[in-house]
Amino acid sequence: MRAEIDTFLEALERAEWLALSGRSDAAGVEAIYDRHAALFEPEAFHAVEPPEGDSRDDLQRAHLREFLAEGIEGHRTRDLRDAYLAAEATAVVEVDGERIPYRRMPVRIRQEPERAVRVTLDKARLKVVEKELNPISLETTLRKHAVAQELLDTDYDDYCARLSGVDFDALESRTAALLAETADPYDDLLAHFGRRALPGLDLREMWTHDLARMFHGEEFALLFPGEAMVPGIERMVSAMGLDLTAGGRIELDIEERQSKTPRAFCATVRVPEEIKLVLQPYGGHDDWSTFLHELGHALHFANVDPAQPLEFRRMGDNGVTEGWAMTFDHLMMLPSFLRRVVGISDPETYLRFAAFRELAALRRYSAKLSYERSLHREGPGPARADEYATRLSDATRARTPRQLWIEDVDPHFYCVRYLRAWMFAGTVHAALRDRYDEDWFLNPRSGPFLAELWALGQEGRVEDLARDRLGVESLGFEPLMDMIDERI
Repeated sequence: MRAEIDTFLEALERAEWLALSGRSDAAGVEAIYDRHAALFEPEAFHAVEPPEGDSRDDLQRAHLREFLAEGIEGHRTRDLRDAYLAAEATAVVEVDGERIPYRRMPVRIRQEPERAVRVTLDKARLKVVEKELNPISLETTLRKHAVAQELLDTDYDDYCARLSGVDFDALESRTAALLAETADPYDDLLAHFGRRALPGLDLREMWTHDLARMFHGEEFALLFPGEAMVPGIERMVSAMGLDLTAGGRIELDIEERQSKTPRAFCATVRVPEEIKLVLQPYGGHDDWSTFLHELGHALHFANVDPAQPLEFRRMGDNGVTEGWAMTFDHLMMLPSFLRRVVGISDPETYLRFAAFRELAALRRYSAKLSYERSLHREGPGPARADEYATRLSDATRARTPRQLWIEDVDPHFYCVRYLRAWMFAGTVHAALRDRYDEDWFLNPRSGPFLAELWALGQEGRVEDLARDRLGVESLGFEPLMDMIDERI
């Protein structure tokens, strides 16, 4: 079974990499699942005994069970995945006689300084979402709910919590507290940067496209030259005792391509031998932050010990790899990184902006967790669109379009992985600072330390890594909030 799973994952990752990087309009997901259909029968899932504890064998079984359950979801929705990727790749928005590929719309919107034009662009984008993507996303969700009922006789929220081994209730309690505790500082930062980026706009009338414009950070564009990004980060990685391409196992795709998705990603085609880092560049600080994030993923997977079992090389708690990715992108909140790697002599204003963006993302994902739990417990319906708009608007203070209620839903509660990764990354930063000082990212001893942890793959969950490797008994948002508080 394991050899066939490895073959299946290689084919799936390669196909989605080709489609999302703009090299192919059709992913061929359905055909790949059909070739490996025997893996995704319920009998295969039930044949794996549930874990009884936290031993290495228990972890392998837990990871395998979750993979097989997600695989059954993927098999039942394989035609919809192809349809979604094809619709997203081929959709074209026409605005004032200009034809714009749908995948380019998020970039166009945040780069557009004129609010009236942004409004028009966003309305056109939302029409595609509502008419072409939402029906696919809704049917996908309904089929996944049916899988949860079939495999574990429960709703999708409880099913995902049980398979992941994560206490969703405890996590939501933490995020609710975070939303309450950060409301005042967030509002202060929003008012400050809103005046700078959106002059004349009453922030009570702000929409998500306005917030996207604010976070574009045009005033900082010249501080982050595109031509300096890869050479500068390569020098940093080398100073850590690492190789940017991990001996050629990581391939960088940072070319501009019209049909490439605007959302950067890391494709783990073969772990650790073949990793693709894909970024659609459009300039400024976002390119640097995004490249660092995906590089964290790529270095993690390219340094996994090939002797690790499949369950730890290619499965497991994705909060781990998201945590390594955030460890790297949070370098953008370190003054010494901005001075010594990027070359910014006075980074204070940008540091406050970076902390504001991080806080906004934390608040947004905290709201998404509560919304998605409600969606998956109560089921889709008109009330969910209202709830989505209310929860996300309350968290970000930007009016959020109802049309995104089903399209903006992370598969298999991936928002849980992100939230726990934020906690883990803050803990890792504190540990690296304690061991190797503020400039740990230039310390030749930090790279081997990280590589030793990356070699584990995703053997344990983030809580296990924090306890067993970093000496931290429990994870929380406090280390990350300390980083944010230092900047604001």
